[in-house]
Amino acid sequence: MDAAPLAAEDGARLAGEWIAAWNAHDLGAIMALYAPGVVFQTPTVIDTLGIPDGRVVGIDALREHFERGLARLPDLRFELQDVYVGVRSLAITYRWRDGTPVCELHEYDAHELIERVQALYEGLSW
Repeated sequence: MDAAPLAAEDGARLAGEWIAAWNAHDLGAIMALYAPGVVFQTPTVIDTLGIPDGRVVGIDALREHFERGLARLPDLRFELQDVYVGVRSLAITYRWRDGTPVCELHEYDAHELIERVQALYEGLSW
């Protein structure tokens, strides 16, 4: 992936792959989207892994977070709302299984793997 803005169709494709993997609850497909050295920050990490700053580094820690989340939320489903493209990045807005609005910023490496994530939730108190 060039260090240039993503085309709208590439952003739609990447977001579609991400949503499809999550909605299939396919942990292998989900993990295949992330770079080995991924940095992932979300308040849900505080709950699932007990990490105060909500930040995990590396694919193994991220897998553990996702495994625990999928086990606790067997009916988890995301409804894609919008996709915004940037330079080697995109923001995905979607609704969580209970209707909670979420925005995730994904930054990609040269191989179209997600290397950095910031997840933001509307109206939740942690």
